[in-house]
Amino acid sequence: MTSACRSLGLTLGVSPAALLPELATLLALQRAEEPETAVRLLEARDADLAAGLQDGRYDLGMAYGGVQPSAVTVVPLWPDELVVAVPLRSPLLAHVTVPLEALQNYPLLQWSSRPCEALSLKLDALFGKDSGEHSGSFEWIAVMVASGYGVCIAPRSRIALARDWGLAMRPLSGGPYRVDVRLLWQESRRTPAAERFVERAGRATSASPDEMT
Repeated sequence: MTSACRSLGLTLGVSPAALLPELATLLALQRAEEPETAVRLLEARDADLAAGLQDGRYDLGMAYGGVQPSAVTVVPLWPDELVVAVPLRSPLLAHVTVPLEALQNYPLLQWSSRPCEALSLKLDALFGKDSGEHSGSFEWIAVMVASGYGVCIAPRSRIALARDWGLAMRPLSGGPYRVDVRLLWQESRRTPAAERFVERAGRATSASPDEMT
């Protein structure tokens, strides 16, 4: 992609777990305040997001949880928490907070791969390395959990959006397991348009704009 083409807009790589209503609010603010700068949104897996920022395919990135590529600036935007999603009549709902050991009685599904290292290490100790079954589709996981085929560890924000699917949720014991949607950029490649987007992201969240620079 030529520099002339890149100057016409911003390319934003976003991991699937970061596709939340807050992002829509930020993009609407961007469009209202700077309509002349088009934002191209591309879905990107974590490994591709890090590589794309470094080789210039993405001007900015948004990741969920533990993506921390070297030589890339990372700033938290929206706080979230990993919780367990269960069917509406699950015995696990008797717990105010669900012990991790109780999950051993159920097939475990995970949507975002290892967003919280502390929780991942505990799950590895109980279930073995690469614990549980992973899927790139939250809709698939929601259907499986609502149908009683397993339980899911996923972001509270995402489960809340799927409550009409027949899901309930509980915090996990030993937590809270906090994670963030994070804004990432390669400092050496940050353009004036990207700088304005970063500042706008700061205003669209609880973070101070000064913390975004």
